[in-house]
Amino acid sequence: MRMKSIIIDSFGKLKGKSFDLTPGLNVFYGPNESGKSTTMEFIRCTLVPNKSNKNSYPERLKTDSGSIVYEEEGKEKRVLMEGKTGHKGEVPECVTGMDPVLYRSIFAMNREGLDEMDSLSNGDIRSRFLTIPGGETMPMVIKSIDDDWERLIGKTATSPSAIISLQKKEDKILEEIASLRSNAESYSELSSRQGELEKKLEIIGADNKAAMENNDRYSKVESQRSNFESLRRYREQRDQLLKRPILQEGAQSTFLALKKDADAKKAAYEALESSRRKQIDALPGADENRLIQMRPRIQSVVDRQSEYHSRLSRPTPPVQTSSNKMPFVLMAVLAIVAVAVWLIPGVDTIIPIVADIALIAAIALIYLKAGRRTAEPMQSDRDPWLTGYEAEVRTLSSELGLGAISTDSDLMRMSDILAKLSALDASREPSAAARMEYLKADNRLLGFLSPYGGEQGYTAALENVTQLKQCNSTIATLEENIRRAGLDPDKPLPEVSKVEVDMTEYAAINKEKGRVEEMMKNILDTKELDALIDSSYTVSSEKAKALREGAVSLISSVIIEDACADLYETVH
Repeated sequence: MRMKSIIIDSFGKLKGKSFDLTPGLNVFYGPNESGKSTTMEFIRCTLVPNKSNKNSYPERLKTDSGSIVYEEEGKEKRVLMEGKTGHKGEVPECVTGMDPVLYRSIFAMNREGLDEMDSLSNGDIRSRFLTIPGGETMPMVIKSIDDDWERLIGKTATSPSAIISLQKKEDKILEEIASLRSNAESYSELSSRQGELEKKLEIIGADNKAAMENNDRYSKVESQRSNFESLRRYREQRDQLLKRPILQEGAQSTFLALKKDADAKKAAYEALESSRRKQIDALPGADENRLIQMRPRIQSVVDRQSEYHSRLSRPTPPVQTSSNKMPFVLMAVLAIVAVAVWLIPGVDTIIPIVADIALIAAIALIYLKAGRRTAEPMQSDRDPWLTGYEAEVRTLSSELGLGAISTDSDLMRMSDILAKLSALDASREPSAAARMEYLKADNRLLGFLSPYGGEQGYTAALENVTQLKQCNSTIATLEENIRRAGLDPDKPLPEVSKVEVDMTEYAAINKEKGRVEEMMKNILDTKELDALIDSSYTVSSEKAKALREGAVSLISSVIIEDACADLYETVH
């Protein structure tokens, strides 16, 4: 840890002070009461604050505040003073949890502190003092060195260590080397022993030759009994498969080609039919046959459209109107009657009033009807062909389900129907041709599959081919194994009974002979001896290396201990 700056907001008599520190030694100097001791105490109280502030100088206040910026492991951090007895922020690891008295004894000593011996005899001084820059890992280094020499050499002659383990390994290898070398000296004796054992085996073998040959054949027969049974089952399975339909050579490739062709032709036909279906769906009522039947009528009406427009463009004869004077005469008579009612003597007054109101209403009604008749035209001289043509268009539109809008609009929609019918006519022949091609391809595929009873039968025949191949392969393997045992797979398994022979002595001699031959082989084969010698050199080298490293670790431990002791005395 290295302090980079000290900021004192309020502490004792210092207010708003800051000091930027440079790498290396920083000296605070000035006259008495200039704040040197106060600054030192600020550093102490910020890094390792006292739990109690009795008799502290300067007197601690709740308003005390400030911070220290420091660098630790290449990172800039800040620790803040908080009130009388606290701090917060990123406290340096080297002082975390440290006793305030110990901190002042080591890191913040004054002249009086150097004269006090108690601080230097504290049990925590070794690890805490060595946490100054450059020495923070010294306790860990000392422990690591101690662990190394204890692991390599051991504290005592009987302590587990690498040296003892390597020594035991080397002793074992040397014993094996000595054993192999002693065996080499007895090779001639082993050779003589081998000859004696072979003669004994020949004598025993001659006495039991017939029985041994019989038992040898019995062993072969018994070892092949399961193979004969498996061979019988697989041959029966093969016979059953041969009775089923079997694909001929090249049949599978033929099927795949026919299937691919039929699928392609079907897809092409279905694509054309789908397009035609969409065209039909776009027709009124989606009924192609009905529209085809009505096509002549539609065509006839559409063909006369030009004549219709020609007739419409001709001038229309003037319209005659009628003049009827009778209503006006009737209104005059009613008016006279209304006046006459008042002239009749002895009539109640209310009666003439009611009569006049009725006459006025009658006169108004007659006037309105007379005016309407005057405005009505007389029979027009319009071309009856136009009227009939328009009626025919409306009727046909209704039959087509179009709904009459206007003559020209209806004719336009009928022309669209004729265009769609023509497009359907054009697509009918390609669709029929595609259907014919699809049916031909499908018939070729069905013709190929008919001997197998359809596609399911073909699939079964294909599976039969696979099973037959597996069956033939297994049969060939079983027959080969039986022939290697000296038996004929095409003949029944011979019946051989085992003859009881006491082979205890023969087996013991044969085992001894094998052991002797193995020893002779090992004597002649020096690979094992060479490997042991190489291992011996390797272990010896590892042991010497461990001794050197252990000695270095032990010496290093002593040197560091002495250096630490000198360092403590120098500081004191």
